[in-house]
Amino acid sequence: MIPGDVIWSYSVAGAIFAIWLAVLLRSGDWQRARGFDRLILFGPIFYAAPLAAFGTEHFTQARGIASAVPKWIPWHLFWAYFVGACFILAPLSIVTRIQARLSASLLALTFFLFVVLMDLPAWSRNPGDQFGLTLALRELSFSGGALALVATLTQRSNARRATILATIARYFVAVPALVYSFEQFTHTDHVPGVPLRPLTPAYVYGHVMWTYLAAAAYAVASILLLIGRKTRAAATLLGGTVLWLMLVVYVPIGIVERASLNRGLNFVFDTLMYGGAVLLLAGAMPREK
Repeated sequence: MIPGDVIWSYSVAGAIFAIWLAVLLRSGDWQRARGFDRLILFGPIFYAAPLAAFGTEHFTQARGIASAVPKWIPWHLFWAYFVGACFILAPLSIVTRIQARLSASLLALTFFLFVVLMDLPAWSRNPGDQFGLTLALRELSFSGGALALVATLTQRSNARRATILATIARYFVAVPALVYSFEQFTHTDHVPGVPLRPLTPAYVYGHVMWTYLAAAAYAVASILLLIGRKTRAAATLLGGTVLWLMLVVYVPIGIVERASLNRGLNFVFDTLMYGGAVLLLAGAMPREK
């Protein structure tokens, strides 16, 4: 039996995917794209669909999510519902391209506030917990992905501002990727991609090999992003690596844990959204000869 809250999250994410696919085919972007640019086109949906699923959880798991709101902020349950509604409307805006720049700007600010108000304070209480730092850096990457989308949508109207936003987004993604590379080299038995606390299940074939592969790709891509060389290729390499990990590691986990919200849906979609943020960054990086 698959619980109703899991079904709701998958359903909303599926609806966002269907809308994105219709808009993509109608726009002709897929027909015009060549090579790895077609992979970059998946950035918005890899980012938007998981976010919509998480937004749905703010309604099905409202009280549990409200408990994570800092105590000094009033109206905990209100913020759980409000953020949930925003996390559903923003993906809808991104895939339909209606007020997408405004939605992406607010998402970038929201995730940055999550880092400052919740993730970093929680990690500072136990700085020895590397997985607490992993979560903070993941939210920072989510902020960077949204900021990269803003840069892409600003390019035609204000190229200078777009360059500044893209540069900030590049560091928001590159620094976490470099830390993740080190963590994956030192903890090969944990899940790759976003190196969290759970161990890679034994039923995932060659799991240590995939972790080493991810660590190496992350190291190369993050260094190139930090020094500003071959940034579009580097971000595409990083996003492609995450997509490969999704296929060989997280899809099997999602199938086995299909009835679980925390061990299944959230686990898979967190990494998928991270890959979407990276591909959004790739789309904001300048083309090179």
